[in-house]
Amino acid sequence: MKKTALLIIGLLLVTSMLVAQNVSMDFIPFHYPGYNIFQFENKILQQHNGDLVANVLVATSNDPYGGDATILGNIFYKVSPANCQYIDSLFVADTTPAWYMFSPNPHGEGNLRVNIETNENGGTTLRISHFPDDDLNINHDEDIVAPLYDGAASDYLDSYMIDSQGDLVLKYYTEGASGGSICHMARCSLDGTLKHEAILPESQNHIITLGEFNSSPKQYYQWKRGTGQNLYFYVIDSVFQVKNYYVVNKELEYSFNVVPVVEEFRFASDNSNSTFVFPDGGDLLVAAPYVRDSGGYYNFKECGTAVARYELRTMQRKALVHFNDWPGPSTDARIMCFKQSSYGNLYLVYREPSQQYGPTMTAVKMDGDLNVIWKRYCYEPNELKVDPYWSMYSDLLKDEEGKEKGVYIAGHSNRDTEPYSGLFFFFLTDEDMDAVDEGELKVRPYAYYPNPVHDALHMKFSPDVQPQSVELYDLQGRLVRAQTANFESFGMAGLATGQYVMKITLADGKVYSDKVVKE
Repeated sequence: MKKTALLIIGLLLVTSMLVAQNVSMDFIPFHYPGYNIFQFENKILQQHNGDLVANVLVATSNDPYGGDATILGNIFYKVSPANCQYIDSLFVADTTPAWYMFSPNPHGEGNLRVNIETNENGGTTLRISHFPDDDLNINHDEDIVAPLYDGAASDYLDSYMIDSQGDLVLKYYTEGASGGSICHMARCSLDGTLKHEAILPESQNHIITLGEFNSSPKQYYQWKRGTGQNLYFYVIDSVFQVKNYYVVNKELEYSFNVVPVVEEFRFASDNSNSTFVFPDGGDLLVAAPYVRDSGGYYNFKECGTAVARYELRTMQRKALVHFNDWPGPSTDARIMCFKQSSYGNLYLVYREPSQQYGPTMTAVKMDGDLNVIWKRYCYEPNELKVDPYWSMYSDLLKDEEGKEKGVYIAGHSNRDTEPYSGLFFFFLTDEDMDAVDEGELKVRPYAYYPNPVHDALHMKFSPDVQPQSVELYDLQGRLVRAQTANFESFGMAGLATGQYVMKITLADGKVYSDKVVKE
């Protein structure tokens, strides 16, 4: 009996620790690099010591799509999640930067920068550069340069990955004789030795989306949006032949009950990171924007992000969860990250650039059954006016031992007088670091909207926090309204127009303050 009682007590303690885990939220604010930032996507690595290195392109153009742009070069930034500060930066002049991979060296210390380029003879070559953890400088005299193809490299978006056996897998494009592009896949060792190469048929010409399906036998995967805008998930063997494919139907629900309702995924096109797909054992995990429409009746339309789990063998859906924090058709969700940790939990980051309420990024941690563990809302430091496909990036955050402990979000924002000029970083972790006071951050365990507000503020709280009170103060510090229950909304009717300070107190004693404008 004593052993049983002790076991029960131990299980209760473990359960309480899991439920009450602390979420640390650090934020490096807007930082002006002195150049107009042109592109910021898939150009970040986390070094072996935990520091992040971000690489952005800078140009003279204010056009986010590259119109009339003169590219000046690359800026490398090093930031510390532990100290929450910028450490170092380096500008490298380069008028013809290529798509490339940024990665820690899997075989030891240091880091890799890998890219495909056209050589002086008009052929396509692979370039592997190395640089240490403590220095941003790349010594190109030590680069490994290996020929890949006689034709010239095209300007299509290349894909790179290092598989679990340490091989570099490339998907790249060269210029075709008739003006089109030829799609190639190659597997090389990190010393530049070519192990296998193939020209892919048009049916496999999926632009990016490259990942590892199995390590033994060696298999990879890629996906594309295909017939009927459904999603096709392809499994490719070690010689780049399709072994199998699976179809995810975009339709989530179709109902004629009272009002016809259609709910469906909005799978992104092949070269967008707004759709994330990867295998998990015998299952397939999918995250993408979704829309729920009443077919025109009552003008009902709901947009947001959906995450689903499918059984690979039958493609039956096992779980589905929706995230739609902002109401109405003005919302257009954009997914920035959907990754699985080594211990099975899932991290999701998405952005909702609502024109009415302003853009907000949301980070979510879920278990393998898609149950939400915690949720945090990250308010951007300045209004972001460019397409977030180019402007933001998010991935798993790891400690110095390589264990996942949360997510980071990196991006660039603008000011009206200095467009595309600044960088910012969010760090959301499962345990304490040297965190600053959460009340001073642009990170909240709740969302509130609209702002400006007319009659009522709508509020959503993360499942791991419990609100205790919501208070509203005028600019003279006088309490004008308070609420201690029914926190889904906060009444603003009858108040004079102007600015107020909203104070939210949680059950654990943490206090947040936000500005609210009453119309």
